[in-house]
Amino acid sequence: MKEYLIAVDLEGVHGVSGLPFEDSPLGGIPRGSTEYKKAVEAATQEINVVADELFACGATRVVVWDNHGGGGNIDFSVVDKRVEQYVPDNSKPRLIFLADFDFSGMLYLGYHSRAGSLRGVMSHTYNSQEIQYYKINGKQVGEFDICSAIAASYGVPSIFAASDDVCVEQISQCNPQTETAVTKIGVSRRKALFREENEVFCDMRAGVRRAISKGVHPQPLSFPCSMEIRYTKQEVAEKRFERLSARIPVQWGEDAHTLQASLHCIDDLRLFLAVF
Repeated sequence: MKEYLIAVDLEGVHGVSGLPFEDSPLGGIPRGSTEYKKAVEAATQEINVVADELFACGATRVVVWDNHGGGGNIDFSVVDKRVEQYVPDNSKPRLIFLADFDFSGMLYLGYHSRAGSLRGVMSHTYNSQEIQYYKINGKQVGEFDICSAIAASYGVPSIFAASDDVCVEQISQCNPQTETAVTKIGVSRRKALFREENEVFCDMRAGVRRAISKGVHPQPLSFPCSMEIRYTKQEVAEKRFERLSARIPVQWGEDAHTLQASLHCIDDLRLFLAVF
């Protein structure tokens, strides 16, 4: 059996650069906006391209996890009928559902660069208004890094990812085994140069084929490891400190915006990140 999970976000898909802050209090791609509709359509196209290539490479099962903003973005009536939709219980720890499957690999579409990235299109890490960075063992990490670490704890390798060039470079530095495809070229947080759609799709197919043919291995975190998170607002850091300190040892970092902890297992990572 060759089963694969496609994890779908929206900011990193082709043809989308997001709304400027003057058009939206939150920026990015708010639901109902023109950019949101474009992003959903682009993500659906990418799902179908990647799924089709996976089946062509011998996949027996392809599952899609739509995780942007808690899910509910993709219209599965226009997704390849061979693909299964999975809707997790968002009240449970992130990716805990991997224990119920036997995935040979995980693929990432629409993921984006980490918070503060130069030229990173719609760059952020989970919450663009509250979080300035996450660090593991002193190195900044993004949402791909965190998801791939959790997946690896279940023995699932992160085999392929498609995003803008800045995010792709970050992924290649973190997980050099992961095959990638560039969807667009970042100019700034709100501007990108778009690649021709068919070229993007061809690169995606080629990347999936490379990933399947070479075999990619899980790259789990080694524990114990250090974790640091910096919040934009001191009040948020204080509330987070109170909530976390009852469950794992947490301490203040260099100032009242920064929390630190030594993590001893993947569940500690989930708790510290507050990713559920």
